[in-house]
Amino acid sequence: MYILGLSCFYHDSAACLLKDGSIVAACQEERFSGIKHDWRFPVESIRYCLQEEGISIDDIDLAGFYEKPILKFERVLETFLAVAPRGYLAFLDIIPSWLKQKLWIPHILNKNLGYKRKLLYCEHHMAHAASSYFVSPFDEAAILTVDGVGEWATASCGYAKGNKITLTHEMRFPNSLGLLYSAITSFLGFKVNNDEYKVMGMAPYGQPEFYDLFLKELVNLKPDGSLGLNLKYFLFQYGRKMFNTKRFKELFGVPPRISESKISQKYFNIAASLQKVTETVILKMAEYLYNETRIRNLCLAGGVALNSVANGRLLKEGPFNNIFIQPAAGDAGGAVGAAYAVYHQYSGRADRHPLKNLYLGPSYSMDNIRAAIEKEKLQHKELSDMDLMQTVAGLLDDGKVIGWFQGRMEFGPRALGNRSILADPRNAGMKDILNNKVKFRESFRPFAPVVTEKNASQYFEIDQPSPYMLLTVPVKSDRIPAVTHVDRSARVQTLEKDTNPRLYALIREFEKLTGVPVLLNTSLNIKGEPIAMTPSDALNCFQNSGMDGLVLENFLLLK
Repeated sequence: MYILGLSCFYHDSAACLLKDGSIVAACQEERFSGIKHDWRFPVESIRYCLQEEGISIDDIDLAGFYEKPILKFERVLETFLAVAPRGYLAFLDIIPSWLKQKLWIPHILNKNLGYKRKLLYCEHHMAHAASSYFVSPFDEAAILTVDGVGEWATASCGYAKGNKITLTHEMRFPNSLGLLYSAITSFLGFKVNNDEYKVMGMAPYGQPEFYDLFLKELVNLKPDGSLGLNLKYFLFQYGRKMFNTKRFKELFGVPPRISESKISQKYFNIAASLQKVTETVILKMAEYLYNETRIRNLCLAGGVALNSVANGRLLKEGPFNNIFIQPAAGDAGGAVGAAYAVYHQYSGRADRHPLKNLYLGPSYSMDNIRAAIEKEKLQHKELSDMDLMQTVAGLLDDGKVIGWFQGRMEFGPRALGNRSILADPRNAGMKDILNNKVKFRESFRPFAPVVTEKNASQYFEIDQPSPYMLLTVPVKSDRIPAVTHVDRSARVQTLEKDTNPRLYALIREFEKLTGVPVLLNTSLNIKGEPIAMTPSDALNCFQNSGMDGLVLENFLLLK
């Protein structure tokens, strides 16, 4: 049985293909288009999924979509009517996209790919729940989903057992932790649905001086973790802007930060306050959910579940023994959830398929790579596996920054060793080198470590695997300053040999030279671009950044 899952028309559109309940391919449209967080219908992602499995669209038995457009359209109309005549211009902007695209998913699927069979719709937060639970290692779990907004829900919770998910409570628009985070992201001069993680990176540089003000003026936080927003401060219900400029300026004592301008301490303190509020809300939600279910396993999804700092606190301080977080927790993961909701809850299948890894995207042969290198007329060497590992480990030990391209591309927002930039974590100056000369991004942004799973507890306060870089935990060692944030924390990726043998072998070679089984791992891209997918993407990144070398499978290029 082949099932196709789809998400699109908001941000991070994606496609996922299941074969008898196992994910055989998944990809985000941005990797094909080059447009970060591309929201458009994922035609190329669907074509890739079919090609990867060697099937045609006629082989698809059922398709699932990650939300119910009619319900969402109802919310859009009701919201605009409630605030009319304010928001009229935004209403005129948004309606054509609904009338031409968003209400016509089956037609678009048929027109672009010739799909004629049944398309089933899954509520947005059910898709989030399914995306996490059905690939988790649990047969029973409590479920928490938190994001900006789906149809009406902005957060939901419940439980799952076997092949059945039951969502028992939900928080509804316009009250939303995700929209609060996005509004402050915008106030701090960053892009909504794009830069929220930058605010998380800013937070440790500040003090939560506005925490009490948030809870007094902006957020009415209830004991169960649900919240009410003081809507006089927000404008997202009108469609075009997230916040009331005059009132935010009066509240915080500073104007909205201009994008790319210098960041004063007040803005760092606002970020710190928002992050503390977020962690407080998540912990309260989790406590309430555990008291309701008494289940020790928790599955998390929704865009807010990508907040690795809150996840780290939840693991350490929360009531759950075991936590599984959907690695593509945002809307891209909705494609996975839609596919699994169809497979389990519509088709009634009861078999389980825990996620093995996230290497679900395209791979490229040595011939493909050679052709791309020769097209650019670049000098290169072809090395055996052993020579490659020893050579690259030596380069990293010498302080070189190396692009690392191999195998199938990762699905989701994190580079996990197949489309990565690697560097020496011992070099305290490496952060500035990478931020300034390679990634061309803000100086406060941290970098993540990848560490062998059996050595992780030597360097980090962690006692469980973290294969998807979704937990931020305290750093124990002074030997790895390049991956230690200003608050002595790191967003850790733990690695088993079977998950990624080549990267594991490289880390071991680096350990032989340095005594440290850790590498700095960041995504193979530069600011404003998606993670590289093709050899040509990787070569472009290499040539247009300060990287010293690039590995493409067994080819090595050096500047």
